[in-house]
Amino acid sequence: MYVRASRARLSIALLVAVAAVLACSGTALAVPAALTTDKGVVQEVTESSIVLRGLDGSTLNLALGPFTVVRLNGAAASLADLRPGLVAAVTHNGDRPARIVRAFGTVKIVELGVVESVSRFELVLRRDDGTLLVVAVGPDTKVRKFGQPARRSVVKPGRLVRVTYSPGFPAKLVAVVRRPG
Repeated sequence: MYVRASRARLSIALLVAVAAVLACSGTALAVPAALTTDKGVVQEVTESSIVLRGLDGSTLNLALGPFTVVRLNGAAASLADLRPGLVAAVTHNGDRPARIVRAFGTVKIVELGVVESVSRFELVLRRDDGTLLVVAVGPDTKVRKFGQPARRSVVKPGRLVRVTYSPGFPAKLVAVVRRPG
């Protein structure tokens, strides 16, 4: 009889302890707040935020943090890979830093510069600010001279060109242009 009474007291004490833990924890064991996913076109990206333009024209400024996961076209990426013009879905919990940024698309970049050197596989340009840019060229790269289709041999050092490309891919178009004036 003594053993049954001890077990009964122990069971009651255990139930009271569990009830006390549940009562004190309050929201700690409650359902976590719902995550929100906002979608739009990337306008700006910094280390601490991303600005999206929604389909309705509204602008959303969402926080980013060191643990934000970034994916670009399904592959792991960094914040530096995100550019204005990409479509993005940002999953976050209120004002807290985003948990994940999923971006999609390619961004066309157009650079103007003077040809420094040309090879079979790349083109080196000097921009107006003096920096050099190396752009890959491939068999699908189209060449134009003053708006007309041309052979690749017209792209020579000293020529002013406008190059259209997407990061990580060969140039789509190299256009020799007239110097202003």
